[in-house]
Amino acid sequence: MSSSTARTISDFALPRLNIGAGKTYIPGFTNIDIAQVADITMDLGAERLPFEDNSVELIFSYHCLEHVPDLLFCLGEMNRVLKHNGLLLLGVPYLTLTQHNLVNPYHLHNFNEYFFDLFDPDVLLGSAVEEGIVAFRSHWHRFHYMPPFSKLPFKALARRHLMNVVNKIDFGVYALKNDEPIVRFNESALFDECCRSRVRYAAEA
Repeated sequence: MSSSTARTISDFALPRLNIGAGKTYIPGFTNIDIAQVADITMDLGAERLPFEDNSVELIFSYHCLEHVPDLLFCLGEMNRVLKHNGLLLLGVPYLTLTQHNLVNPYHLHNFNEYFFDLFDPDVLLGSAVEEGIVAFRSHWHRFHYMPPFSKLPFKALARRHLMNVVNKIDFGVYALKNDEPIVRFNESALFDECCRSRVRYAAEA
């Protein structure tokens, strides 16, 4: 694994995609959502992204994928448009949060730190006898611990054995298209920059 490289949003070529933008948009991104206010309005679980194969370097998606009925189709489209080494920055709810995740009727999918192992050819890709290849490799994830666990030294142990310890998880995931090595970026800094850059639409302000 190579060391991460410092880059900012502006270092990534256009188009940069904000998928599942919801009530916010990111300036300099193409903001995509089922809502009419988005730059592109579409059903992410049924419609193909209107971009060429291997044409995108950066996709940001914040608490959207848990709502998409056909998650595998959506991930396949993200993979299709991303270049090799293209970066998907993803924020989703954590599996074991009962209050607002497992009982949420609008959350259709569950996520934890092992989710992208199913798309990694060196781990579990192919174990489900999948049709087609959608290959990703997760090189970074970050847990958001709930109080009081965020202050405790044994929080990792608590996460592995208890419910309601982590409420969400962030990922930095790279698209795999060939055998060239992955060049990592500073996923944490890029994710936080994307979050800070979100602006509410005027009608929602």
